[in-house]
Amino acid sequence: MAISGTDFENIIKPYFRKLFSEMGFLVIQVRKQSSGTQNGFDISVKFIDDDDCEREIFIECKYYTSAQLEWSDILNKQVQLEASNQNPTAFILLSPIKDLSNIDHDLQARVINLFKLPVDFWTPDKDVEKIFIHDESIYEKIFERKYSLALDKKKELDILKAKINLLIQKKDSMRFINEIIISDSNDDPNEQIELKTKLDEKLNSLFDDTENDIKINYHRMRANYKVYLESLLDNNNELRGKIINLEDNMRIKADRLTRKFKIDSNYTPLNFFFDFFDEAEKEINTFFNDYEFKGDRQKLLNGIVFELAAKCPLDWRKYEFN
Repeated sequence: MAISGTDFENIIKPYFRKLFSEMGFLVIQVRKQSSGTQNGFDISVKFIDDDDCEREIFIECKYYTSAQLEWSDILNKQVQLEASNQNPTAFILLSPIKDLSNIDHDLQARVINLFKLPVDFWTPDKDVEKIFIHDESIYEKIFERKYSLALDKKKELDILKAKINLLIQKKDSMRFINEIIISDSNDDPNEQIELKTKLDEKLNSLFDDTENDIKINYHRMRANYKVYLESLLDNNNELRGKIINLEDNMRIKADRLTRKFKIDSNYTPLNFFFDFFDEAEKEINTFFNDYEFKGDRQKLLNGIVFELAAKCPLDWRKYEFN
């Protein structure tokens, strides 16, 4: 006999408590939303993660057997959750029978970035039935067939935990989606040594041997910027693309102003160095304001300027043009 949507929610509540516990999380609370409440979810699981941080995942349960499951309905649930007083770690659609129809992937991605909330769809096309293999009687109720899968349950539990941990990692990275934080470190970027040499040649034209600390500091600023860009490859590639685009636009300006420097015999390298910083700072301020970014403006400014100097479109050495 087929179960109802309410039956499905009632099954999920104790099952997910058991499942999260078996994944090694300390479960604080699993609650089912009151009928008719418009908060964008049916079930929530509050637990302590592996780093001893409290998390709460909100799950919208859809046990559709005949009607089409529209993505727009799930989008509306995300909007409702955002408008509520909840503090979600992630939102999951759980639909064991029906896949989502008419997904607008671009809009979904924009909503995720806007709400700073990771979203995952656990549907048949994502092997959702593997989530229910840890209780064969529940599996048979949901899918209305005998359990006959030859799967390694321990391995599947590890895979499920990896999915939960990935959602947690995405949530943590989204907290800083509009924040540029360039940390001071001793790490070096993956690059050719020639780039460091070229920057050093240009710094030597401005500072003598008594000012080595200044030159070392400028090299470190550039290295920190490059390491930061590398870190964005996995965590926030969209932000990385925006910064690289800014660097490319400033590269064009650097090349143009460098050529202008060639024809002015009274213009000193030090004048050019500081004047370009003033021009670059205007670009950085516009960049932060346009995208409503927060964070390390000066570190980004120094990083890009010295990166341009290392890659040669920015060259304040007068003698190069003689």
